[in-house]
Amino acid sequence: MTDKAAAALKKASAGLTYESETDAPFEAFAWKDAEGTPAKDRVLQLGKHAEDEPVEEETLEDFFGELTREQDWHGKAEKAAVRRYRNLLKVIREQLTGAKVFKVGGGPRKAVYIVGRAKGGGWAGLKTTAVET
Repeated sequence: MTDKAAAALKKASAGLTYESETDAPFEAFAWKDAEGTPAKDRVLQLGKHAEDEPVEEETLEDFFGELTREQDWHGKAEKAAVRRYRNLLKVIREQLTGAKVFKVGGGPRKAVYIVGRAKGGGWAGLKTTAVET
């Protein structure tokens, strides 16, 4: 069922970007052969990164915190974006069990994986890029 989870994530993330020093789109993926709880070493392997690449792990709440928080200064467009990010977070929680965020890379540019167990087996999630200086 990883394909079903990836399709739901793709639909929920369509048109959204991860906002860092660059705005990068989200890309849905399915890793059908992955088992157990998502872990750093397996994300490095499945994401085709070097096994010694630095990895930071964070919660969904930390990753989506600012994106899902409405601010007093937000206009109509920003409020609409907050609602879309909240919906994306809801879909992630519905489709994935034990979802975690892994930021891979030692420099300012990092590959970001939001990954969890899909119903019926395998892992699915979203990949994006963060630039943090």
